[in-house]
Amino acid sequence: MGNRQSRTRRMTGWVRAVLLTALLGISLWGPGGAGAVELYHIGVGDTLSVTVWEEPKLNGVFTVLPDGMITMPLLGTFRASGYTSESLSRHIARRMSAIFRKAPSVTVTIKGMGNNFFYVSGAVGKPGVVPFNHNIRLLQAIILAGGATMAAKEDSVVLIRNNVPRTLSIEKLDQGKDLANNIRILPQDIIIVPVKTEQIYLMGEVAGPGAYYYNKGMTVMQALIQAHGFTQFASLGSVRIIRKQKDGTKKIVHIDINHIEDEKKTEPKEYLKPGDLIYVPQRMF
Repeated sequence: MGNRQSRTRRMTGWVRAVLLTALLGISLWGPGGAGAVELYHIGVGDTLSVTVWEEPKLNGVFTVLPDGMITMPLLGTFRASGYTSESLSRHIARRMSAIFRKAPSVTVTIKGMGNNFFYVSGAVGKPGVVPFNHNIRLLQAIILAGGATMAAKEDSVVLIRNNVPRTLSIEKLDQGKDLANNIRILPQDIIIVPVKTEQIYLMGEVAGPGAYYYNKGMTVMQALIQAHGFTQFASLGSVRIIRKQKDGTKKIVHIDINHIEDEKKTEPKEYLKPGDLIYVPQRMF
């Protein structure tokens, strides 16, 4: 009984730690593996409040310059970008130890963020500038931009960092695959979600006839769902796919929707191809 209670207490403590971590927005599992915590790193344009507890005259508010440097009394100019607030506090204290008899107590607080934002453009709900969060990843970034639209080509998302492009698939991330490609976003990153160029067409007795974006692996039923289904006058047993062949000829594939909807009957899935025309004729009365 004692061992069971001990295990229960340990589990309760672990659950509390996980919940607290989630509330604070800290990742327990970052790139460094289990237990790694991703902290905010100071960037260009940030405003820093520096407090030297033993020497209040050195206190002040400093802006990180475009070259990543700050200038403080007595210390001159030195690099601040790339540090966390805690590590910069220690760095300033070490520099001051050359002036004072011992290293003073220094606290660095980030008062404001400068260029800490990234950009999302293309087929998303809200393209534009997105405020940077120190622990944000690709899929989260796109969600913050309103999510990918139906027009998004999800397997060809481009991330541009330091003018170097990289192509990633958020389609696989949505499926829980290739999670290593759910990379951490950095300030000034540019994310481009391209628009699909391939389409299919629905005509006849469908609720929403017209052109629709093609998705790889799309079936006739999925296409009909995009077109909001068929009308009450549709001849479900006579649906046709009209497909243009490479040699210019047309291939006609007959589909019986009744067989697809009836679980007791079977019909091979017919995967659509870009440019396919799905025609649902009117039934005879």
